[in-house]
Amino acid sequence: MQLLGCNRWLLAIALLLGLERPGRAEEIRVTVVAILASTDPAAKVDPKVKHVAEEVQKREPTLKGFRLAQTTSKPLKPGQKENFPLVENQVAVVELQSGMDPERRVSLTVTPPRLGPITYRTCCSKFFPIVTGYKTQKDERLIVAIMVRPCGEK
Repeated sequence: MQLLGCNRWLLAIALLLGLERPGRAEEIRVTVVAILASTDPAAKVDPKVKHVAEEVQKREPTLKGFRLAQTTSKPLKPGQKENFPLVENQVAVVELQSGMDPERRVSLTVTPPRLGPITYRTCCSKFFPIVTGYKTQKDERLIVAIMVRPCGEK
């Protein structure tokens, strides 16, 4: 009887500390968006990528038109690596380094086309854009934007 009570306390402490139950890995949904940008002054900005376009233009003001090319979403567990299709047979490799930490952030390593691995911590539901060196056959720059969720309960 005493042992059962001890196990309950250990389970309660683990839940309070945010520890996972044994055998159950934390899944995080990773969304990778391929955005194509052009320097054509007459090109328009797709409303779906407006916020990413505004952030990218702060560092790359010559990019004028932005359009959504591809969106892929996959669940990943810590330590899992997946390929995310982009455009023209290009892929971004994403590895979930760690699950949600106490600050409600996760660590990812992303390897976009023509760039080396980029490891960073990110919060949930915000896109992190990476301007790659890849240009399509139509001379558009490839931008890869990554977002994770769910964030869990507050």
